[in-house]
Amino acid sequence: MQTLGFRRPNQVREAVYRHLKDLLLSGRFAPGERLSEPLLAQELGVSRTPVREALMRLAEEGLVELVPGRGARVRVFAPEEVEEVYRVRALLEGEAAREAALRATPWELAELERLLRAIDEAHREDYPEQMRRDLEFHRALVRLSGNRTLYRLYEDLLATLALARSALPTLSQDEATRREHRAILEALLHRDPEGARRAVEAHVFRFRDLVVGRLRKEGG
Repeated sequence: MQTLGFRRPNQVREAVYRHLKDLLLSGRFAPGERLSEPLLAQELGVSRTPVREALMRLAEEGLVELVPGRGARVRVFAPEEVEEVYRVRALLEGEAAREAALRATPWELAELERLLRAIDEAHREDYPEQMRRDLEFHRALVRLSGNRTLYRLYEDLLATLALARSALPTLSQDEATRREHRAILEALLHRDPEGARRAVEAHVFRFRDLVVGRLRKEGG
């Protein structure tokens, strides 16, 4: 983990918060994993105070749980919560894909294709980096809708989705995932709004079923 080079207190606080949130979104921490204030402070080269404040902010956002007497840990989501979030994701991302098929420029679609290739170019054993690139592909897709309200709502879901997705970190380069991503892109390239929506929904619901199945299996 890199040491943060900011000096001003406000910069340090914001940098620590952003850095820890990025790590959570990339799946660097497993659900339920303990987050040690002293260890994180040492690794980041800061005092414990900005780490504590960052963990409190992340707890307010529902990403971290503060356990009295035991510190902080990465939140574990119930299968029912994950199902709800994925249903909303399918609605938002499906509509975004539909709108993107109608308005995205050839240059924007070329960039989306580059982001798709970047997923497979990540090191085969670096699952957090694969997840980060996968997430960036989907964020770019939603941005192509041109719908700022939709994108803002989608951003609110991302942290929960990333933590839930970390239960199955190896799927970004999975062959089925590749086919689904390609089907989304092909529908956009062919200016097929309903096809793009259906391709996104098929992708999202397959992931929902896999993640929920894993959570229920682990829950006994």
